[in-house]
Amino acid sequence: MAHPQHVLIAPLDWGMGHATRCIPLIKAYQQKGYSVLLAAPQHLLDSMRPRLSNIEFLTIPGYEITYHKHLPVWLSVVLQLPKIRKAIQTEHQWLLEQSARLNLSLIISDNRYGLWHPEIKSLMLTHQLQPIAPFGGRLAASIIRRIMRHLFTHFDEIYVPDLEGPQRISGKLSEPFEGLPPVRYIGLLSRFTKPSTIDVVPNTMLAMLSGPEPHYSAFYYRMRQYAFNKGIAFKALGWKMPKNAQGNDILLNANDEQFSAEVAKAATLVCAAGYSTLCDLAVLKREAQLFPTPGQTEQEYLAKRMKTLYQPLTQ
Repeated sequence: MAHPQHVLIAPLDWGMGHATRCIPLIKAYQQKGYSVLLAAPQHLLDSMRPRLSNIEFLTIPGYEITYHKHLPVWLSVVLQLPKIRKAIQTEHQWLLEQSARLNLSLIISDNRYGLWHPEIKSLMLTHQLQPIAPFGGRLAASIIRRIMRHLFTHFDEIYVPDLEGPQRISGKLSEPFEGLPPVRYIGLLSRFTKPSTIDVVPNTMLAMLSGPEPHYSAFYYRMRQYAFNKGIAFKALGWKMPKNAQGNDILLNANDEQFSAEVAKAATLVCAAGYSTLCDLAVLKREAQLFPTPGQTEQEYLAKRMKTLYQPLTQ
């Protein structure tokens, strides 16, 4: 009897979106007969365990990106580039040391640029081939393409979790350019397959929390106060407790059925414009008021794109 092939799947620790969008990918490879290993920081593994079975969990350090309260997001990230570079080097060394023991035949890295191996097929899962610079126009775009080309060079193929063609949610973010490995659009990735049939409850608001601190907690308190002022029943979905929150109106790490039910019955949905969240909303067929994280160019672009591309996602 042939032994199953082993695939390593490793999501970035930038909120929960990268991890949850790996769920359908994990299940697809299990159906193909692969033995799946999930590599991530401990807090992501703890959130994923109830959703998965017959899988090996491996703990590796994350990038641990944080946002400064008084700085634009892009500047916060730029200031952490040395830490990010070190994390990429560390994860690559970890993979080189562990690969023989793990007996891998395939590696799928969700935006983790050090998880490639020179002797094992390595795929990059990302919707950001061309991140948007906050300023600099064509010169900045050219520099970013050069950087991204270097980061992608060791991967055999790039999987874009989006539709192919002009209707893709990620738009120019996932536009290929010269010098990249082969790019394949694999369709929207969401842990959901269909919307809930639960009816909408009038005068209710649901906040879908995502992303790093301090915006994760700030968004919760901002939406909670707005609902209170308007006399609207408020609830939030999140993957961790906001800072100093009591928890009476927060549902943490909801399973798929709970999550889709809460989304279905909320009269008003509010969320950031994270890519994974937009994909989930598209599958669940719900409208939402989008509040892109200030200074995060990806979300600002996606929020504007949704207004014209997918009207059901905005109001």
